[in-house]
Amino acid sequence: MRILYICQRVPYPPNRGDKIASYNAIRFLAERHEVIVACLASSQEDLRHAEELRAQGFRVEAEALGAARQKWSAIRALVSGEPLSVAYFRSKGLARRIERCVRETPVDIVITFSSSMGQYARLAGDVPLIADFVDLDSRKWDLYCRFHRLPRRAVYRLEERRLLAYERELAMRAHCTLLRTEAEKSDCERLIPGARVEVLSNGVDLEYFRATPGQVDARSRADIVFTGVMDYFPNVQGVTFFAREVLPLVRLRHPDATFTIVGASPTREVERLAALSGVEVTGRQSDIRPFLARARVAAVPLLLARGIQNKVLEAMAMSLPVVLTPAAFRGVDAEEGTDGVFVAERPGEFANRVSALLDDAPSARAAGERARRRVEERYVWDAQLGLLERLAEEACARGLATEPCAVEARGDGSSVSE
Repeated sequence: MRILYICQRVPYPPNRGDKIASYNAIRFLAERHEVIVACLASSQEDLRHAEELRAQGFRVEAEALGAARQKWSAIRALVSGEPLSVAYFRSKGLARRIERCVRETPVDIVITFSSSMGQYARLAGDVPLIADFVDLDSRKWDLYCRFHRLPRRAVYRLEERRLLAYERELAMRAHCTLLRTEAEKSDCERLIPGARVEVLSNGVDLEYFRATPGQVDARSRADIVFTGVMDYFPNVQGVTFFAREVLPLVRLRHPDATFTIVGASPTREVERLAALSGVEVTGRQSDIRPFLARARVAAVPLLLARGIQNKVLEAMAMSLPVVLTPAAFRGVDAEEGTDGVFVAERPGEFANRVSALLDDAPSARAAGERARRRVEERYVWDAQLGLLERLAEEACARGLATEPCAVEARGDGSSVSE
């Protein structure tokens, strides 16, 4: 098969959730098929990463789209009536690249990564489409409404309705829609009856995320660690909750306990947390493994979460026990307690779970070993991605033609509502 894979960002390096998933899908499919990658680049650094991906043998059509232009497009969408999420990722240049690419090299199937990139699918012609939603993003905006006041709440509610209508049309014309968890699948089937929905789980690089014996022995400090992109609202909200409400309770029992926040682009709110006793904010790190290796506990205190949290799988792969909220646990296929993950919600409960692991280093180490075994059993990338290949081959064999999506990008930069 010749596959056109369209994604929001240059899928390299695989250092954040969406890039990890898209890069591994491309890598897996390219072992037996020809894959053309079409994506957006937000910076010159991204364009350099696209060159690195080309050096691996992929054809990459990357188009620069600055943040200011994206924000302006989203603002205009408030008036035009289309979803902000779709307008935010619209690019005349990328549309032209896709049209030229498929004119020169016709493709057999299109895979779009995230619902917002479905707007480009029809530019490839009447070929089958697999719409990898990852998460049902309209539900994310519904959750955002619960944590914000007016006027933001009104904007988020409007986006939820518009995006759900768009997701419905995209899912109904796709051969299959993919989501990451059974819970997301249930939501999709309830809200978009008649669409074919399958669960394509995430994986974790078990060779890269592996604690060495020397790293394990180095865990002498009572460190708690959190990893993630730190300008993402759920991450900001979660670490603020932990640093201000949970960590002081932990430090009553463990005065030397530290909370290390590891991740790029910390907001001013996150940077201010570094003034609290025991809190360290590292900023961008090229390698998060040393921070996971020196910690005794990974905390994932997300109050708002959907799908699978890669930060949970990576910590488990590093043989680290994880204390997490019910929202973060919802997408993890593991048995609470037995598989080295411990669920807590209220500040006191969260502090008790973390403190119990800090109290007993051997028990914490054993819990981490169980966590590692669980990801080895359940979250191997290639085992998950076999489903994606089978669905693509099935769609091509049926020769499905699709109907246009409600909002569709064109090479001249315009859009059309069917």
